[in-house]
Amino acid sequence: MKTDYTPAVVNELKAFLVERIVDNMSTKDLEEYVTNDLDDYYDGLTDSQFIIEAQNYWDDPLIFDEVVEDITEYADCDFKKDRRLDSERNLD
Repeated sequence: MKTDYTPAVVNELKAFLVERIVDNMSTKDLEEYVTNDLDDYYDGLTDSQFIIEAQNYWDDPLIFDEVVEDITEYADCDFKKDRRLDSERNLD
């Protein structure tokens, strides 16, 4: 089997393979993949870097403050669920 292709061919083959894999994934598989990818990305950031990402996402400081307030209340409650575990159960 030939293995020595030009960089242009390899780049196009990569793009085509990604397109084919994504086309063949279910919505549930795509959601799980993106969730895991974002979890890994955010886990690799420092807390300060993550806060900047979150602030940029919500853009409006008032909305960000409301989100943080809601999250703070949730983090302190006794009945919270781990969304990762909950989504794994839904995959079965």
